[in-house]
Amino acid sequence: MNKKKYTIVQILPALNTGGVERGVVEISKALIDHDFRSIVVSSGGHMVPQLKRNGTIHYELNVQTKNPFKWPKIRSQLKVILENEKVDLIHLCSRAPAWIALPLGSILNVPILTSVHMRFRNANFLKKYYNSILTKGNSIIAISKHIEDSIKKSFPKVSNKIKIIHRGVDLDLFNPANIKPARIIAQSKLLNLKDNLPVIIMAARPAMWKGYLSLIKALSKVGQNYQCVLIGAGDGSRKFQNILIKQIVKLNLETKVKLVKSSRDIQASLILGDIIIMPSVTPEPFGRIILEAQALGKIPIAFDHGGASETIINGKNGFLADPLSIQSLSEKISLALSLETIKREKMGDYSKKFVSKNFSHDRMCKLTLSLYKQCIAEYKTNG
Repeated sequence: MNKKKYTIVQILPALNTGGVERGVVEISKALIDHDFRSIVVSSGGHMVPQLKRNGTIHYELNVQTKNPFKWPKIRSQLKVILENEKVDLIHLCSRAPAWIALPLGSILNVPILTSVHMRFRNANFLKKYYNSILTKGNSIIAISKHIEDSIKKSFPKVSNKIKIIHRGVDLDLFNPANIKPARIIAQSKLLNLKDNLPVIIMAARPAMWKGYLSLIKALSKVGQNYQCVLIGAGDGSRKFQNILIKQIVKLNLETKVKLVKSSRDIQASLILGDIIIMPSVTPEPFGRIILEAQALGKIPIAFDHGGASETIINGKNGFLADPLSIQSLSEKISLALSLETIKREKMGDYSKKFVSKNFSHDRMCKLTLSLYKQCIAEYKTNG
């Protein structure tokens, strides 16, 4: 129990889908569970009811706008909210909201914490200046070592403010024992899976940088029999899907690879897979799908760059292919398909323990709430 019931506000552009949004919802629930007051400010979205069910107060403001001429008015509206709620700490989860809200830290005399979920790439002066707002807080959360390195490279002077807090997996949701057979059967029918054939799954949003074409090319070099489902590819535009289908037909994979829409029950979908692949050609800031696969005892495969390098120990809880190498990716897929049952089960057991120890949802929330209290205490001590 806290000596004081701290009020924490998280500010983000919107509450629809994505890792940032999921993180805000998860931290909000943890705040309520640990007797904090939880406030979220966003432009709205379909995850708002979930927040409210957890006991969080939500305010709808146009904090996602990138139009600087609108920022002063929104800042004034936000100031009234934060004053009325008597907030103790402001957590900024994205750049546009940070540009709006950061000046309020000194005005209201409360600490500012930012979190960085994206890589700071080599950019022109204006882009770098826009990104720099996320380094102006009293403390910075980097969601992976990869992101920490990215921040340090672009803004070396803020290195001492960075704290790595990896994203976490809800081990209750991604527990095979908690996924009822009826859910698995329903997903198997939706995915139209064949019996007695290994299942390869890629679950990602329909963006080319996620590596769809790399995976299709790699699969054409795999000698074993298999079936592959590209979950999420079916949500893409007609042009996007046609590019993938053209490549599938060109490589004679029509009977092996299919495009489907995103799943409403990703846990039951993933548990049907023998191999879960995240072949992103641009390094992932983190890549939670790998951990979700590991929590279910599945074998993940990814290129050895970005966040994947922090979550896969090659040969122990998955496989890492040489970055961007189609041949290497193909070899890792073939290796995973050829594993004996005992070896596969041993890897699965190790994966579950690895995630539980290092990347659980509870650990992420505990570290974040601890950082909140530390920031508040240090801010008061430093006047």
